[in-house]
Amino acid sequence: MLVTSPVVELRAPCHAEYVSVVRLAVLGLCGRAPLSYDEVEDLRLAVGEGCASSVQRAAEAGMDDARLTLRATVDESLIVLEIEDDVPVPPAPEPLEQAVMDVDFNDQQFRVSLMQLLVDEVNIEGLPGGGQCIRLTKHCVASDGQ
Repeated sequence: MLVTSPVVELRAPCHAEYVSVVRLAVLGLCGRAPLSYDEVEDLRLAVGEGCASSVQRAAEAGMDDARLTLRATVDESLIVLEIEDDVPVPPAPEPLEQAVMDVDFNDQQFRVSLMQLLVDEVNIEGLPGGGQCIRLTKHCVASDGQ
């Protein structure tokens, strides 16, 4: 018999004041996995950055009614956290012919880079009805007390 991990889902308004609620939920979920304190904090920070991306896009689109969903699957060897929103993704900018230094700080690119440093895998994809899903994957390695 195949045993599957339960999926936990939390839905919240896509507003900055709810990001801390989502991060708190991640703390509770991580209690089921063999992670160090630093690994849990890395996951919480990565989730916070993913939520901040959704919140910023919702604010820029003027979508006060946008929703954010955290979907989590946790077992002894793997944690998969999905941050999904219903905010339309703006079109990608045209590629530059010549490499130039961007004088405007791009916080969306920074967030993606930070998430990539904090977890094992980051996948970002657009959703069919608009919006995006950020999937964060962390492989758990049980410590042997060393």
